[in-house]
Amino acid sequence: MTAVMRPHDARELAPRVWWVGGTIPGDSFQCHVYLIEQGDQSVVVDPGSALTADHVMDAIDEIVGLRNVRWLIASHSDPDVVTAIPSFVRRGIHPDAVMVTQWRSAALTDHADLGLPTWLIEENDWRLDLEDRGLRFAFTPYVHFPGAFCTFDEASGILFSSDLFGGFSGPDGLFAESMSYFDEIRVFHEHYMPGREFLAHAVAQLSELPIATIAPQHGRIIPAELVEPIMAKVADLECGIYLMASEDPGLAFLLEANRAMKQATEVLTAEPDFSRVAPTLSAIFESFVGAAAEEFWVREGTTTLCFAAETDFTGQPAVPGPAVASALAGDSAVEGGRVAIALPAPDGGSGGAAMVLDSAPDLDGPTTAIIERMAPLIEVALERETMRRLAELDRARLYDRATHDPLTGLYNRAYLEDVAERILAFDDRHRTGIAAVMIDIDHFKDVNDTHGHAIGDRVLARVAAVTHSTVRGDDIAVRLGGEEFLVLSSGLDPDGARFTAERLREAVANTPGDGPAVTISAGVANRRVRESLESLLGRADEALYRAKENGRDRVECSG
Repeated sequence: MTAVMRPHDARELAPRVWWVGGTIPGDSFQCHVYLIEQGDQSVVVDPGSALTADHVMDAIDEIVGLRNVRWLIASHSDPDVVTAIPSFVRRGIHPDAVMVTQWRSAALTDHADLGLPTWLIEENDWRLDLEDRGLRFAFTPYVHFPGAFCTFDEASGILFSSDLFGGFSGPDGLFAESMSYFDEIRVFHEHYMPGREFLAHAVAQLSELPIATIAPQHGRIIPAELVEPIMAKVADLECGIYLMASEDPGLAFLLEANRAMKQATEVLTAEPDFSRVAPTLSAIFESFVGAAAEEFWVREGTTTLCFAAETDFTGQPAVPGPAVASALAGDSAVEGGRVAIALPAPDGGSGGAAMVLDSAPDLDGPTTAIIERMAPLIEVALERETMRRLAELDRARLYDRATHDPLTGLYNRAYLEDVAERILAFDDRHRTGIAAVMIDIDHFKDVNDTHGHAIGDRVLARVAAVTHSTVRGDDIAVRLGGEEFLVLSSGLDPDGARFTAERLREAVANTPGDGPAVTISAGVANRRVRESLESLLGRADEALYRAKENGRDRVECSG
């Protein structure tokens, strides 16, 4: 490759501060070199590549003279920073010239035999004082090199940032003109920087400086109005993409994976409600691996929950199929064109977790590695939601036990008293028509005496089941005690209430089951204006008494 640059291409960024870097056609990895005029103590920041050395030296000769270059700052030891130095030495620089660097770079460049002694920044209080300015060195380890640092010119406010804030940019356009430059920075940093923690640490160090301009070694020079917003966005970048897969699937894949990881992390940390998180996760998987995540499963103790798209990912008790059961046991499986992927068990316990994709894509090594990196994030969200759902189910079970008769499954007196006040108040406002049907199993004492209490319990359960299946869904069926039941209905006039009771009586008489056939007697009462529950049930009970007195297996109504 051949560098293209004429001496008059040099650009003055601030008084006595110049860009003197050459450009290489078609190369997105342009290397910038900067010159600070200081007479015979002049400074070159990141001398650059051997490919551009001649052009850089021509520019320096025209501005200050190469023999006046006393200090050559090497922000790190990569070839694009230091391989121009032997050309500088051969052509002739200051007889006392030194390479300004950090000891880690010095230890490496000793083996390159660059021809210059080193001046270590950590041994000189991290600064270099010059004729009309001071240079301050900011240590930015692992961004990208272990001993990397940036150079801040206190006179101009220019930060020579080395790889930090750099980007993949072509030779056109030396200055960033808008925040769109951040897209070039993002791609460069995601693949070049080792991790978000290192990057955030470096930006935090630099944010304390009064920076007017950022002059990176790669990419574009960042003017004052873009410095603060770009620094803020860079500090939040996810990096270290080569950690994502043991294989090398290519930069494009890793960058896409990094965006997926960042999006997943943001939604999982910002939203505690898994029913809102899951659709976004599903979309991420669909865009990344070509298959949507349609179910998430968790087994905790004896309970298995399914968070499915069809139930808005709310988490319902369910029985898993063979593939999901295998994944919950730790082995991913394919079934019916879907793949169930094993996830870490919530809280690392003995349970299990699984994610079901709606199709079975080609889960190659890199893709599997990315899914495995996302799995702990999903596991945390599932654990949080599972704890909440199990608590809800426990409360529901406790409430169910408190409000239902354990033998028949019908509501009990406690529930009746709990809801009656609300039902009657609603009837007072809207006159919905409340009817009470009081039921008693005929000759139930004889059933117990003849067949025993176990058979008697079966008869009670059978009558309760018939009652539950015969009445309407919004009717309230209650076991009051012993063999006595109550159905509380709304929207019924006296004829409708009597019809309900007759239909129930016939259903019980015509339903065979374990134990002797039985009949019921029923008393019906329609609620009067603002009548109390006690009065309503009292009238229904009086009607029931008349039904039994008049021969049983019949319905009587209160006047």
